[in-house]
Amino acid sequence: MSSRLLRSLSVFAFLVVTIAVTTQSPALGVTKGEVDRACASSQAQYDTYVAARTEFEASAMAYEETLNEIAAVEYKRDRLAQIVANRQGEIDDVQRRIEQQAIELYMQGGMVDAGVMFVVGSVDQLITATEFLQSSAEGELGSLDDMLALKADLGRFEGELVDLDAQLREVEVERLEIMSQRTAAAERERAAWDKLSGQCRTLRLKYEQEQAVVRARAAARSSGGGSGVGAIAGFRCPFPGSSFIDTWGYPRSGGRTHKGTDMFGGWNAPLVASSSGTVYLSNSSLGGKSVWLIGDNGYAYYYAHLSSFNVSSGTRVGAGDVVGYNGDSGNARGGAPHLHFEIHPGGRGARAVNPYPTVAAACR
Repeated sequence: MSSRLLRSLSVFAFLVVTIAVTTQSPALGVTKGEVDRACASSQAQYDTYVAARTEFEASAMAYEETLNEIAAVEYKRDRLAQIVANRQGEIDDVQRRIEQQAIELYMQGGMVDAGVMFVVGSVDQLITATEFLQSSAEGELGSLDDMLALKADLGRFEGELVDLDAQLREVEVERLEIMSQRTAAAERERAAWDKLSGQCRTLRLKYEQEQAVVRARAAARSSGGGSGVGAIAGFRCPFPGSSFIDTWGYPRSGGRTHKGTDMFGGWNAPLVASSSGTVYLSNSSLGGKSVWLIGDNGYAYYYAHLSSFNVSSGTRVGAGDVVGYNGDSGNARGGAPHLHFEIHPGGRGARAVNPYPTVAAACR
């Protein structure tokens, strides 16, 4: 188990205790005690489920950390690569100036060796040519000083680029390891869930849904928005059998924050319409193959990173119809296949709200 995952397990355990202490409220329909009593008849399976669920959520949090670290390192690397390119351009400019000065000195009868003059692109030889240095006026010496400084900068920046590339490779290896751990934990969680008694599943699901709403509202109070809308009448789970956590507001590359719920599951698994309505398809470098479902209920739903579509743009669909298949298109390429799902209560173009309470109420 990676050190990052161990840290996330510790953090998650703390969060579980904190939530248990701070969210017990008469307003909740189901208490943890009621869940424990309902699940007592299948206690071993229930303990297995809770452990698998905890491991999945911790590994999902650790995966978020690796994504953030990769984004930060890539941002630094891109900026540094631009600096390197700029320095190289400045070196090329100074090189052309020095070569022109060498030609002018030679044409004026200076002491520049003809062999040095015609070594185009070999600035180091020009710098070390005694005849050229002796024949140079103050302006030419200044050019040489510029060249030496620029080359020193370039060497240092190129060394830093090598270090950043190595760091990226290390984090990528860790990302793949944690992705594998998360997938295995999700499979164990689903298997354990299926072995629970019917009453245990019913109460545990209701408890998890209520806790999801509590957490989303608490996060909204601390961040100024994003509490979601909770259960929606007639809403169908967009990705049945998927695993997910609440990642609303998590950092993303380019200074963005996450405005949806990432739902993880098998490659090419079917994704279904959450309500009846009309679908519109798109494809972009960010969301990849995407579907906008404009629901008859006034909500708009956004599905991103699909592997392929099952509908045509402008098609009418019913709730539960397959609209596409799970994948990793767009900026999710190379990551774990998942559906990025958004809810826009005011329709397409309106502000998104946290979809986690809604999918938590509908998906299992």
